[in-house]
Formats: sequence, structure tokens, C-alpha cells
Amino acid sequence: PPSEHYYKTPLKTHPQSQQRETVVASISNILIFFPVVSSLGTSNMGKLILTAGLCLLMTSMASSYKLVCYYTSWSNYRTGEGKLTPSDVDPFQCTHLIFAFASINYDNELIPGDQRDIESYKTFNGLKDRNPDLKTLLAVGGQTFCKSQFRSMASTKAKRDRFIKSSIQLLRNYGFDGINLDWQFPTNSRRKFTWLCKELLRAFSKEAEETGSPRLLVTSAVSASKGIIDESYEMAKIANYLDFLNVMTYNFHGFWDSVTGHHSPLDQRTADDQLNTAFAMKYWQDQGVPAEKLILGLAAFGRTFTLSTTSSGVGAPISNVGKAGPYTMEAGSLSYYEVCLALEGKQIEWITDQKVPYGVAGDQWIGFDNKESIDAKVKHVKDNNLGGVFVWSLDHDDFNGNFCKEGKYPLVSHLRSILVPGTSADFCKGKNDGNYPIPNDPYSFYQCSNGVSYTQKCQGTLVYNPSCDCCNWPQVGVHP
Repeated sequence: PPSEHYYKTPLKTHPQSQQRETVVASISNILIFFPVVSSLGTSNMGKLILTAGLCLLMTSMASSYKLVCYYTSWSNYRTGEGKLTPSDVDPFQCTHLIFAFASINYDNELIPGDQRDIESYKTFNGLKDRNPDLKTLLAVGGQTFCKSQFRSMASTKAKRDRFIKSSIQLLRNYGFDGINLDWQFPTNSRRKFTWLCKELLRAFSKEAEETGSPRLLVTSAVSASKGIIDESYEMAKIANYLDFLNVMTYNFHGFWDSVTGHHSPLDQRTADDQLNTAFAMKYWQDQGVPAEKLILGLAAFGRTFTLSTTSSGVGAPISNVGKAGPYTMEAGSLSYYEVCLALEGKQIEWITDQKVPYGVAGDQWIGFDNKESIDAKVKHVKDNNLGGVFVWSLDHDDFNGNFCKEGKYPLVSHLRSILVPGTSADFCKGKNDGNYPIPNDPYSFYQCSNGVSYTQKCQGTLVYNPSCDCCNWPQVGVHP
């Protein structure tokens, strides 16, 4: 977690052999500045203490983002190169992995979505043997889950208690670290959804206190559509009980529009356009949800249309959804690796105002995300101090590296390299231990240790200054 104290290395030498440091203390989001004078003299011990202290402070002054990745149980049952088993998942790519989906039975208990998933649970949570820092969660619900079952479970205190008790038992039995509520959507059940979140947190906290185990996480996937948001959530209230919220900032456009449109644009096309990522994230913030709890959604799939005329730009008329891909076999949607297949050798177009790409192959129009649009979305996360990014889903990325010629997990790997600490890139190979600036990202820096690269972020609006090896205000001496 971010430290409550952030330090800047000495700016100048005091005439009496003293050095002045500026210490920035951040308490309850209030920045307080006060001077600290330290007599170093010329002793090696003083230099050693300063060096050791600065190394410790440089590590603690950077705050980390979450990179949350969904794994879909049905990808285990695809054939050929579209098959992704739990044992194939790279445990070092994401900070949190979410297994989708569990179900709710008619006794209002949390149960596996399929009995075959039980073995997958064991393998999935066994990934933490390789990466002990990894957190795993179990998602319940999903787009095709019967919402009446959610509504019934949440309708009374007794039913919610039964669900919560069974959740603790299942999560602990198989080694999950928390739950992800994917109720799409609790329209006309706003208050009951709040009660469910509150009671889950209370029960998870009590169980942790009684057993001495770390508390199970309470999280949720939530809508990015203003109309659904207003009907489904008491936003500021649920933020008190959820550890983080995955905002599903995709599927803004589809076959229901009768014209082409990118399903996951970052920015608006017109002044009153609410169907975009930036609007959705700001709307959640404006309703009282802390920015650091909001996780921006990234789709590792494209939405497709069949064009009805020779027009092929944004807003072109369509006759139907796009054709299904050869591996995911879902009309109107292509995984990222199927996008690479479909658009191989084709011109990639860029929607400048929305900062997303699309391509056309014959009568097929494909809107998707690539590394350039990911860069723009991660910049938005950093500029707005959001909690991170989640990816739907790992099986949509080119996880084998066989199609896009960009290596394994090209989208998720790129996200990790620019978003979260970890073995994200080869930047530090052959370099001395220390901190290095990241091109085009003044708010972050690489921390090299034994040839391994770690991406660190400066607090708030501070920027990394290599001349002092510190996080500082963009202009020294000018404080917001």
C-alpha cells in the first residue's frame, strides 16, 4: 500500500555543512510540507544512512495499480489453439485473477457453475504457489446468469445470510481470496444490493477476526451505462463496502445501433455523448466513489458488424452482426487473436477523437483495442488516480502468441509493463541497480534490481526527476 510519507532528496547544501530536505506528508489526502535539516558532516556512516534511507523511501513513495484479469471456465473446453486451461495461465501477468463464473442454487447458496470447475479451482488457486503475491477471486453471475436468482437471494436477510455463509465455506475450501459479484444488473434492487455488499463485508471481517486469516475481498463488476447505473446502485454507499469496483467500460455500441461504432471508446465523439469510458469513470467518481476503488475495464476482444453498403467509416450502416470467429465462435465478437487473423495485411484506422482503432476486412467492420489505445487508457487511469485496469478476458488475448506476432499475452503484457510493478519488461537487463525515467510517462519510473524491471508510480501529480532521483513537483518550489 502507498506510504503515508513521501520524500524528496536534498535540493541544495546549507552553508554550515547541512543539507535541507523537503518532506511531504500525505495524511487523509492532505499534503503538508515542512523542512527537515539533517547534519551529515563528512562521515561515511552519515552517507550510508542517507543512501539506505533514500532507497527505502524510493520504494515506499510509489503506489501500485491493480491489473485484474478474468479467466473464463468455458475457455477450458474450447478446442485447438483456442483452449486455455487454468494451468496455462501465467501467474505473473496480473495482480488479481478472477475465475468466472460460479452460480447460485435455489437454496440461495454459492455453488460452482459446473461440477467440472472444482478441479479447475484447485489448479487455478495453485498458481499462487508460483506467485505468492497473486490474489484470486471467484466471480458469481455473469451476463447470461438468470438475474431473478440474484434478486431472490438478495430479497430477505435470511436468504442473504445463507448465501454469505456458503460463500465463506466455498471460498475458503478452495483457496480463493475473495468474491466478485457480477449481478447484471440489480435494477429496482438497489437497496438490496447495498445490503448484500454490507453484510458480505461484515461477515468476511468477522470470519477473519475469528480465524486469524486475511479478510476475504468483496468486489463487484458494475455497469458503465448511466441509465443502468442510476437504476441499479447506491454508488457512494456500496463504495463503503467494496474493496474495488470493475467498471465494464465496453459494449457501449453493438448491433442494436444499426450503424458501426466502437464498443469501447475512451473519449466522446460529440458534446452530449455519454457512451464512452471517460464519462463512465468520471460519473462513478462524481457520485462519491473514491477514484482508487474504480478499475477501468479493457476488452481483449473486438465487436464486429456486417456492412450493408460500401461505406465503412464510423457510423456506416450495417445489415447484421459480424461473423463468428473460428475459435470463440460468437457472432458479433472476435478475440484479439482472431482480430489479428481477420485484419492481417489490412489497413488499421484510428478514431482520433475517441483514441481507439478499427479495421475493415471485406464487409466486416471490427472495433478493438491495441497497444496504442491501451496507452491512452492507462494514461487516463494515471491522470485521474484510478485504481487500475481489469481485462475481460485472458482467453481473448493472444495467450499462446501464435497469431499476432507480438509474443504471448501481448495486450496483458503491455498493460503490465506500463501499469504495475513486476517483471514487466527487459528494460533493466544489463543496467545497474537504480531508478530510470520511463519515456512518455513522467509520473512513473523504472526501478532496476538485479536486472529485473519494476514499474513504480509517483504519488498524485508528482513526477519523477532523474536529476535528484526523486518524485517531485513538475516545477521545483511550486506547490499546488
